[in-house]
Amino acid sequence: MQAFLVLLRYDLSQMGRSWIVRIWVFLLFIPAVFVLGVAANENELASESLAAYITAVMAPLSWLAVSIYSASAVSGEAGVATDGILSKSVTRTEYISAKVAARVGVTIIVYLMVMLPFTYLLRHYADPDTTGTGVFMGLLMVGTLLAFLAALGILLSTIFRNVQIAVLCALMSVLLSGLALQFLELKWLSTTAVINGLPETFRGDTSMLTSIRVVVVFIALTVAAVSSSLWLFRQKDL
Repeated sequence: MQAFLVLLRYDLSQMGRSWIVRIWVFLLFIPAVFVLGVAANENELASESLAAYITAVMAPLSWLAVSIYSASAVSGEAGVATDGILSKSVTRTEYISAKVAARVGVTIIVYLMVMLPFTYLLRHYADPDTTGTGVFMGLLMVGTLLAFLAALGILLSTIFRNVQIAVLCALMSVLLSGLALQFLELKWLSTTAVINGLPETFRGDTSMLTSIRVVVVFIALTVAAVSSSLWLFRQKDL
């Protein structure tokens, strides 16, 4: 447990100094201020403005940033991991668990840090056509999508030794699978379909059962990705 906490603090400090995370946060805040100004001056609908920000800014920037720092979590530190594990100072489970906790945790923290104040201000200054339940479920769905992306990136990082291949697979897998599942009308499994349906969700027009199903499915996929990462890393030849 002590080794896990040390690794977690170390990885969180690394993430805090990461230029990828800093640029990601900066690029999220600037468009948010712009959207708030437009929504307030032009009397835009809160549901449409919030969905447009997530679709055009939050989703693509987060998809890029999270894919990079999660898919390089293990493969990017192969030498450090090998030295620590082979010297018996840390177990494989402690190492990968710390990576999962840090990378998924930072993803959710940044997401909430940006979206909670932005959503509050937007609902106050724009034309308030959203419902509290709709906004909660919409933000919860997007949050579970990002958590799954981070977990998937870590899984790919345990599979591939090459960082570039792991990052590329993380970037392409979510996009291609989302489009394919949307084409097959499996919208509750499609990331792109969930994002495209956010205006209706924020207005409360999406059924609660559909929203809950999306949340449950992506939480299950996140757990599956984390479990697979733990199992594969324990079997991996260092």
